[in-house]
Amino acid sequence: MKSIREQLAIAVCTTLGGIHQAHAIDNAWDIDSSYLYYSESDDRVKVNKVMLQIQGDLTDDDQASATWVLDTMSGATPSGAVRSENSSITTTSASGAGASSLNGARPDLVGFDDTRLAFLLAWAHKQNRLLTVNYGGSVSIENDYQSYGASLSFNQDNDDRSNTYTFGTSVSYDQIFRKTGGTPEPLSRVEDEIFYPDAEKYVYEVIAGISHIFNRRTVAQLNYNVIYADGYQTDPYKVISMANVVGISSDTTFSYGEIDRYYESRPVTRLRNVIFTSLAHQYGNDNEVVHLSYRYYSDDWDVSAHALDLTHRSSTGEHSYIEPHIRLYTQTAASFFIHHLEYGQPLPIFASADYRLDAMRSVTVGVQYGQTIADGKLRIRAEYINQQFEEAEYDQNRAMVFQFSYAKQF
Repeated sequence: MKSIREQLAIAVCTTLGGIHQAHAIDNAWDIDSSYLYYSESDDRVKVNKVMLQIQGDLTDDDQASATWVLDTMSGATPSGAVRSENSSITTTSASGAGASSLNGARPDLVGFDDTRLAFLLAWAHKQNRLLTVNYGGSVSIENDYQSYGASLSFNQDNDDRSNTYTFGTSVSYDQIFRKTGGTPEPLSRVEDEIFYPDAEKYVYEVIAGISHIFNRRTVAQLNYNVIYADGYQTDPYKVISMANVVGISSDTTFSYGEIDRYYESRPVTRLRNVIFTSLAHQYGNDNEVVHLSYRYYSDDWDVSAHALDLTHRSSTGEHSYIEPHIRLYTQTAASFFIHHLEYGQPLPIFASADYRLDAMRSVTVGVQYGQTIADGKLRIRAEYINQQFEEAEYDQNRAMVFQFSYAKQF
């Protein structure tokens, strides 16, 4: 269920605090640990995630970090099928546990469970006073997805270090398969059970950016990313119904009768462009910090998205702070997103009823509290997410996020 995990990462920012730059203690090592719980309403997706990052100086010019991630996912997710009372089509759960005859069971939600173990290794080498080279590698293993990645980037400061220029590239190789093995033929009938061997995908990314220090209180950043994916992009568990309208209510809500069911089909390539900019400003005697960021996304599937993120950190004591957070997000639908296939019409080349490809609006509100405890930094975060979809069978998704983190220097 890799794509659900990617959505979660984007929506709730599950990463650790990032690479620390403080070197107050010679040869000090930083340990940052975190536990995150994510829960959707109506007993849908639940995630438990544990993260541990260790970082320290190897030499005066070399810094290394290692990150471990273990998470489990379970619950139910929309399959893409319409809610129909007359379906008798056989389906397989998203966890690949087995098949069952529906016979009116309305299998628009399918249960799943998954476990992922990931390891990331990073090394930063200072070539000279102004140039740092960063190397990275990652491995992620789960029940139906494996990913291997490598990255290389350069950070170049100008003479007075007011500007930092970044250029980097990364590549990853992914293997995709169902728990029961293989991947379904795109837009094949579910009942025909036509499967191909395990699929693969390559993802290439280039990033260029600049950060600028205006003064001791204000810093800005601008990044541009290009990501190209080539290979199997289809979700091997998602389906799409062939249906016709069997009724309409007074509030113009349609009801459908499912005639047949197909596996979805997506293009084998995807080109993405991302522009990200942020501004952080510290003000006041209590060192309050406001952080504003904007992200624009577009791809050749006709998906475009805007995200606006705002946090404001205020001191609540000598060793504590509180940081409210709000995030606004909107996106357009993919060109091949469709609620269902029309009975009697030719099959399209590409079609998906996956709600994540629908036009949507999302609001995230939350707060983080931080405090120094036992010479370490405790962080507690709670957020509420509300997503509204335009045409998907399930047009709303609500979720809560709770995260507990503790960082300490040794």
